[in-house]
Amino acid sequence: MPTSKQKSEGTMIDHETAANNARDATDYIQTCCGTVGSFHGSPDVYQFLKDAAGEMAAATPSTVLPSRYIEHVAYALNMTASNRFLSPPAAIASVYLATRFEFYFRVLSGKLNADGSWISSASQQAAQSAINDHRLSWRRVSSVALAYKIMMLNRTLPVVRYFEMLDRSLYMTPTTVVGPMTVSNLGDRIEFGRHAVSHGHWGDMSAEAVFYGLMTSIVFYSAEQ
Repeated sequence: MPTSKQKSEGTMIDHETAANNARDATDYIQTCCGTVGSFHGSPDVYQFLKDAAGEMAAATPSTVLPSRYIEHVAYALNMTASNRFLSPPAAIASVYLATRFEFYFRVLSGKLNADGSWISSASQQAAQSAINDHRLSWRRVSSVALAYKIMMLNRTLPVVRYFEMLDRSLYMTPTTVVGPMTVSNLGDRIEFGRHAVSHGHWGDMSAEAVFYGLMTSIVFYSAEQ
């Protein structure tokens, strides 16, 4: 099974190792977290997440994982790696990790600022021409699922290639989850879980903790490529 290579020192991960680790995280999602709210497969995934958390904690802050941010994400990732389904630490860590993705998607999109506002009118118009959603006319994007769609337009990003692979593998046929809500891509899946817990309907989303941890790992390792 795939494992992450732990950095011995320094703040940079070589491009080949980063790419291998991003692919391993993608494979783990397909084999262990393909169904919303469930995990099955090798416990090796927990060691992978623990290694990723250690590498993230030692990494140089970046635009997508800035200072006074990256260390907290790494801590939550380590909590996920160190605690199993239904445990309070896994439940708490999963909520924190889930709430980070809207920021990642906005920053990575190249069209949105960190607060969800448009970088320029040209960026807004480009998104409107590619995506049919009336919310794109608003001054600010405040939906993680919509931010995901905007980010996915930026096909130069390594992270987009990994997410496209997962969308094709997991959501060739959309899935209906409780609500009911249709999940047709990774952004929909994150929005579904985040809304349920942030509004208090769910008190425990630890069933998705490994999924969020692996998604976080893909974002981190893609930024190193």
